[in-house]
Amino acid sequence: MEFLKSRTASIPTLFFLLTVATRIPFSSKLLYHMDSVHFALALERYDVTVHQPHPPGYFLYVMLGRLVHLFIKDANDVFVLMSIVFSGLTVAVVFLLAEEMYDRKTGIIAACFALTSPNLWFHGEVALSYGAEGFFSALIGLFCWRVYSGRDNDIWLSALFLGIAGGIRQNSVLFLLPLLLFSARKVPLGKIGAALLLLGAVCCAWFFPMLQMTGGWDAYSGAFRELWQFNTGHNSVFDRGWQAFSLFSRVLYCFSAYSVGASIFAVGFAAYARLRCGSAQNNVTKLSFFAAWVLPSVVFYLLIFIHPANPGYALIFTPPLLILCARATAYRGAELRRRSGKDSTLLVTSVLLLVNTCVFLFSTWPISWRTIKDHDRDLTSIVTELRSFDPSTTVFFVMPYLFTGFRQVMYYLPKYRVYQINSGSVPPQEKRSIFWGINRNTFLSKNAEIPGTISNFATFLYKEDGDYVSGHQEIICRFILPRIMIASGPVSLVQKIFPIRTSTFCEGPIRPTPDQFR
Repeated sequence: MEFLKSRTASIPTLFFLLTVATRIPFSSKLLYHMDSVHFALALERYDVTVHQPHPPGYFLYVMLGRLVHLFIKDANDVFVLMSIVFSGLTVAVVFLLAEEMYDRKTGIIAACFALTSPNLWFHGEVALSYGAEGFFSALIGLFCWRVYSGRDNDIWLSALFLGIAGGIRQNSVLFLLPLLLFSARKVPLGKIGAALLLLGAVCCAWFFPMLQMTGGWDAYSGAFRELWQFNTGHNSVFDRGWQAFSLFSRVLYCFSAYSVGASIFAVGFAAYARLRCGSAQNNVTKLSFFAAWVLPSVVFYLLIFIHPANPGYALIFTPPLLILCARATAYRGAELRRRSGKDSTLLVTSVLLLVNTCVFLFSTWPISWRTIKDHDRDLTSIVTELRSFDPSTTVFFVMPYLFTGFRQVMYYLPKYRVYQINSGSVPPQEKRSIFWGINRNTFLSKNAEIPGTISNFATFLYKEDGDYVSGHQEIICRFILPRIMIASGPVSLVQKIFPIRTSTFCEGPIRPTPDQFR
């Protein structure tokens, strides 16, 4: 392939190495997100029914993690390393695509924007799969652009990598297949059909092993249905109307801003660049390509679902946004040089990169280094304090916090029996099973069954949730950090403390039972 030629590979290789070098010092030390723990647990036992990992499965992502795990024992280090590498590869591919679409100058600016994109930088530091999705999006975009430009044979690579991307994150196929089909508008139908067969074959190569390891289609589909019913589903615009659309719109805007960073200021020049840079037909061609790339995921996020706490969702459409911002910046510099004789592109780009870097290093936004540091500090304090309780007499009930919740406690305190308090209430006919774990094994049960030796419970709460334990004289509370408290008391009080939440998973009083997992 052309981009492997030495004369072409030097610049993307440099960007890859520079990206890796800027990620290593700031990487997270502990599993950052609930999903991070799902991936970590799947290294030992892959079972989607107990969210190891969560549906829809992320099969190839976990299997790649298992390969890396042969050489690196710490699960967090495994997935962080993968994030670092994928982050570097994304920057390199963004350069290649921007250079092919425009010129080398635009490619360098786009790669610099990708290098310092706060969202991409952040997800190069934590154990999540979004960075890998960003890479495959950029790579598929590169080959689809070549197909779009008349190089029909690159449709095979587009289909191949789209199938692999689906094994990393299943939604990638849904969001990027329209780009492949749009790019192949002039490709013979027979070749398009064969490429789709290749795509299907690649997907089958990971889908059926995933089903087998999960226990078959019924087990897999049941797990997926359960997650949709109690988490993701019933939140769409079609269910909640304007309230959902308003929320999704704000979230999508914020995530996009996190992705492009300060280069968002160049967006204002994009329309002008579209009219003045090259022929009108050339601009329409490229903008149509970008639209086919961006719109499928954006429409889904606007109408169906986007989680307000996961900025990584935006990484699938971040590469085209960065390239557009780079082109607008390059064109602005060219215009100023034409009018004043001075080219300010380097100065403007440098300022934008500096702002991006400061956002990541010093801001309090959820895509900053401070967020990573605060998370590692909070989780370390929680685990240290909970470890002071006797595992033979104490059970933990933990709220479903994403970043310091049930999964993290279960993973870092394996000797303890840990139950997740289901969030919110649902109709009685839709009672959700309890997730609980011990020794890093996850179980599902209809009731919270407590061994007879257990007399106490403990939990931790953020300050805003402190009202759940206020007014109970038998509960001992102490703040370990300004916003986090540890609460403990007799296990019989759990029902009273969390009456709404426990009603969603306890069909009767919490009762002692023999501990079959001791």
